[in-house]
Amino acid sequence: MSSWEQNSKVSSLVSGFITSSRIPHAIMIEGEANDCNIELALYIAQAAVCDSQNSPCGICKNCHQASVGSHPDITRVSALDGKKFLSVAQIRDVRADAFVKAHSGAHRVFIIEDANRMNEQAQNALLKVLEEPPKNVVFILLVPSKTMLLDTIIFRCVLLSLSESS
Repeated sequence: MSSWEQNSKVSSLVSGFITSSRIPHAIMIEGEANDCNIELALYIAQAAVCDSQNSPCGICKNCHQASVGSHPDITRVSALDGKKFLSVAQIRDVRADAFVKAHSGAHRVFIIEDANRMNEQAQNALLKVLEEPPKNVVFILLVPSKTMLLDTIIFRCVLLSLSESS
């Protein structure tokens, strides 16, 4: 069992929106930076691109590509080497890419690691696409604490808090 699955509230929410095929367009995973956050984000991403009714099936081509980190519809965004912050240009690129149709999966997924490392201008650039998201796009923001982001971003995301006990 994955460590995020031990949090019954998070596990129940994730299971619910995956089984109902209603993955929210914006998800914020809150918790101290660790492998658990990225593991949950990748699980949701894999479910979003899976071809099977029982997603993520783990056996279809999309699941396989997702599990080895080579799926063309899953993009991980983090601060560039040597940089402290995610740049406005990076977020603008994400925003532009979000309007490109998925290559092989049902959704495009953007995992923004250390989203708390966006400055206010980058957050405002992201906010524009969160307010009017393209169809079949999922944004997953990873943060140690939701308080590190603008309220306008927080209000547009489904919060999965890994810092709470099960």
